[in-house]
Amino acid sequence: MVLPTAFKTHESRLSQESLDAIEFQFDRLALDSKDPKVFFKRFLRISKSPTLPEDDHELRYLAAKIAYMLADYAYLNEFAKEIQTNAGAKVWFALAEAQQGEISNAIELLEQVEKEISETSDPMVYIECLGALAQILFRSGYKNKENLKTVVEKIHSFQEKNASLPDFDHFFLLAYLVLSHVKAAEIVTLALIEETKTLYQLTKQLEEPYFMTQFLLDLIHYSIVQKNFQELELLFEEVSVIFQSFNFKALKAKAICLRGDWEAALGDYEHAEKNYLEARKTYVALKDQIGVVNCIKNLAFVSESQQQFTKAEEYFFELLEQATNLTDDYNKVIALTNIAKLLARKGKYAEALTNYQTALEIAQNHSFTILLTPIFDGLSYVNFIAGNFKEAVETRTNALEFKVKYHAPPEELLMDHIKLGQLNAIVGNLTTAFDEFEKALHICTKLNKKDEIYFDILNWLFEISTALGKFSLAESYINRADLFASIHANQEENAQAIISRIRFQIQKKELLKAEKLLSNMYEQVQDFPSALTPALVLIEKTTVLLLKYLVQEDQTILEEVMQNLDDMLFISLDLEFLPLTMYTKKVLAKILLYKDNFKEASEELTEAIDLAKDLGMETFEQTIQTDLIEIQKIQEKQPTLSEDALKLQKQALLEEAISFLRETFWLVSASEHQRDQFLRLSS
Repeated sequence: MVLPTAFKTHESRLSQESLDAIEFQFDRLALDSKDPKVFFKRFLRISKSPTLPEDDHELRYLAAKIAYMLADYAYLNEFAKEIQTNAGAKVWFALAEAQQGEISNAIELLEQVEKEISETSDPMVYIECLGALAQILFRSGYKNKENLKTVVEKIHSFQEKNASLPDFDHFFLLAYLVLSHVKAAEIVTLALIEETKTLYQLTKQLEEPYFMTQFLLDLIHYSIVQKNFQELELLFEEVSVIFQSFNFKALKAKAICLRGDWEAALGDYEHAEKNYLEARKTYVALKDQIGVVNCIKNLAFVSESQQQFTKAEEYFFELLEQATNLTDDYNKVIALTNIAKLLARKGKYAEALTNYQTALEIAQNHSFTILLTPIFDGLSYVNFIAGNFKEAVETRTNALEFKVKYHAPPEELLMDHIKLGQLNAIVGNLTTAFDEFEKALHICTKLNKKDEIYFDILNWLFEISTALGKFSLAESYINRADLFASIHANQEENAQAIISRIRFQIQKKELLKAEKLLSNMYEQVQDFPSALTPALVLIEKTTVLLLKYLVQEDQTILEEVMQNLDDMLFISLDLEFLPLTMYTKKVLAKILLYKDNFKEASEELTEAIDLAKDLGMETFEQTIQTDLIEIQKIQEKQPTLSEDALKLQKQALLEEAISFLRETFWLVSASEHQRDQFLRLSS
């Protein structure tokens, strides 16, 4: 043997003259050519020696592979002309081209090699060509997913036919690597981690330091994704030992990025950012565009995690531009998803929806399953906040089905059942909503989770049972909620329990009891940390007042109603919860219409329409536009009505206002859980 074990397949391809010349050059320097550390360090320099035969083009194949592994793209560019004389050399040259951003050229070159070489004439070059092509297609999403699918099928076919070939594992390593990455893009499973561990051990046996490092870095990445941090320090130490002997510059930068990922996962954003910047500096020096793109993505996430939203947005737009230039659809989806989230934070809901929908289309077309969860969550949130409640139900259902399919943690499924239950309640699917909350309660019981989530579920089950007219069942849930609140002595939960009791009394027409509980309650909840509870109290207080007014027409009651609605508008701005603003203005308009104040009613709705238009809340805009048209019709028709008809019309306006208040209560109750996960920082 003249070459290290890692290159035994190349040794059999080189002429004896070439092997003798290589051995001579190493002997002259008193170095052992079989030592992989020495070989990686010296071979590219030796390959330039005039003593090596020029007509053995296999030398260029070996040199191109080593140059790629060392990220010495300058070497490859220097010998680009000579490399074109060998199909194997062109494979590794194409990989380097792709790293430098020349995606189309790289794919064209590899497709040319695939036509030149058959799996029988040169199986080693053929499978390395397919592996390289799959890697670039996977990273870039070039043209469409069918190209990648076809290449992966060819790789599997080759594996089935040729697994018994001598040294098969040596030349199939690139294919093993890309197949692993394709699986990881769908979902990182325990089975994939075990498979990667097996491949890592295989590379140790084969004495393949480059691929050993690749699979080791994959194990680190998968451990971070799974939040399994126990063995990470040990894995990083193993990588560090390899880097002491081998100068794999691009892989060193990748390791630095992964260290940043770990730190970011632990909340150490300052050190994570430093690592990402260091890695980016290396990639820029190497002219490695794919590496640079990954660093930009990481810097965007860590900026967002530090609440530096303007900086994060700049990074995500830079990521979108770079990913588009590289036809890197995977990172394009990530950029679009996070730009959508930042737009939603700023209230630009129409733009956010457009970006989410584009991201969803690309992710589904390319089977980027692992990227779907934040898209579904984001679409559900934006549809909810923009008043597209039916669409929110659809996207939340998709999210839940997806998470169940891929075995999401029960805590995550719990929150999705709650959110889906709330959304179904808002659109009137009460039986479906009840079923979702029953499932949520079952998960709580299974997890022995008796906290504010458990309390919220009991309240919602009470709400829906009441709405379905199942008062005995409703009372059983409210009693359980009362007991929980009293045991835990939580001021806010006690208030929520009282509010639920008030709603139960309202439903049973026991207005005096409800009014008694409401007295002084608003003042008591003023100092609560969240403005949600005061909003709920105001809604119920206003509902009771309107029901009371239907029985006893006292103008002081209407004045109090108007004051409550003004307070609700103020709270909606404090919460930055615009659906509450819209619904409150709708109720306010009904009361103003009742008072024959057509001008102010129109002004309230016009303000709401303008706000909805500015924010891209099309559903709210259309709904309120309908209400505005109704005002004009009522104003035109009113002079022709009889006294009895006018009285009925006015009563209908108050009943509509009460109905809106009921919808508003559920909307506000749902808002905390619908918004919390979305607004929580991601990494």
